[in-house]
Amino acid sequence: MSCGFVMKIRKMCEQDLSDVAKVHQEVFLRQTMSQEWIACNFRAYPRIEYFVAEDEGKVVGYIQWIEKSGFRKEAVLELEQIGVLPSKQRMGVGSLLISESLKIIKDELRQRNSHLKNVLVSTRTDNHAQQLYEKTLKAQPEVVIRDLFSADEVLMIARNPLD
Repeated sequence: MSCGFVMKIRKMCEQDLSDVAKVHQEVFLRQTMSQEWIACNFRAYPRIEYFVAEDEGKVVGYIQWIEKSGFRKEAVLELEQIGVLPSKQRMGVGSLLISESLKIIKDELRQRNSHLKNVLVSTRTDNHAQQLYEKTLKAQPEVVIRDLFSADEVLMIARNPLD
């Protein structure tokens, strides 16, 4: 990797809860109760899976995937949330979180005789992360929902991602 540091992507473990909550709190300023939010979602495994990006033993980012509408032969995942510390943004951490965690999830799906069909992503229309989702997942905008949270949201779909 050209960003000058060694990044490790791994499954989140319970000991990471506070560190992930700190990233969440720093990145998602309009959201509250970070510790509770991360903890309750973490407990929803295997429907919800978290992965962390670790740099020199420190959690600098995370990604949260949700399997949609039951466990199926053709799984649909939602990239529910991705957060990277501001000091580590635009250095490839988000791309690594997406690609490396998705490889692990695809292996897990194969083990239960399933495969990944699509990935759904929603984000604010003014969020620069849209380019990340287009580049990494080949996600394309499908629809804009006006005034859903704090602004307009775009729903993006990646059909057969990482194939």
